[in-house]
This record gives sequence, C-alpha cells and structure tokens, in this order.
Amino acid sequence: MEDKLIIDRLIDILTKNELSEIKFQDKDFKINIKKDIIIKEEIPVIEPVEEVSSEEEDTIYIKSANIGKFFYDKAGVPLISVGQTIKIGQTIGYISTVGIKTSIKSEVAGTVEQILLKNGEVTDYGKNLIKLKKIID
Repeated sequence: MEDKLIIDRLIDILTKNELSEIKFQDKDFKINIKKDIIIKEEIPVIEPVEEVSSEEEDTIYIKSANIGKFFYDKAGVPLISVGQTIKIGQTIGYISTVGIKTSIKSEVAGTVEQILLKNGEVTDYGKNLIKLKKIID
C-alpha cells in the first residue's frame, strides 16, 4: 500500500510541475515515471469525421484524435445519449491521458445513432467513437 502512495505522490508532482519524467529510489523500491507531452484540458479538439459510402452518406463517425480513455459523462451525468441531437461545437465527451482531459467537440450536427465505446474504455488515435446520422440542411 505504501508503494501505491509513493507512486500517486510522484504522479502528482510530475503533473503539478509539468515534468516529463521523474525518478525515485530508496533501499527497497525504484521507479521511473515518464509521460508524453500532451495538450492541456481547456484546448478543445475538433475531432475528424469520416464520411461513409454513398448509400449511407448521411452517416458519419466522430473519431478519436488522441490515445487515452474515452468518457462521455461528467460527474456521472451523460453528455450524450443515443437518439440525442447534437450541434456543431457541442462537447460530446473527453479523452483522458495521464490524468489530463481533452474535450471532444463535434464538427457536425447530427443525431447520435450509436456510442461505439463504453464510458472509460481505452481508445487509440483514429478509432471511431460515435456514429451520427448527419442532419441535412
């Protein structure tokens, strides 16, 4: 349990001091923690959208622009749900990487047909997150 407290404290120091690496060693324990340089939480990211074949031209996918855990709720309250209409620029979720959340904003208006990942599930760059039916103007 003490090792976990040490690790939590090191991660806290790493994050608060905006470090990219921290090392710790005592007589029974040695650890080296590194993190990638990432964008801070308040910078919104417009997610790339993929248009589908002509027979489904009104269906689009919002894709991940980061690696991390995908969340579509905030403090237990869902930001989106199946059947909900979303607007351009609306926050639809967050990707958390090393404890830093980056908001995901939609660049299209549409109706949520399917949420493709579970809340808190790991995502890779370019992975489909949300399936939308595009609202035709």
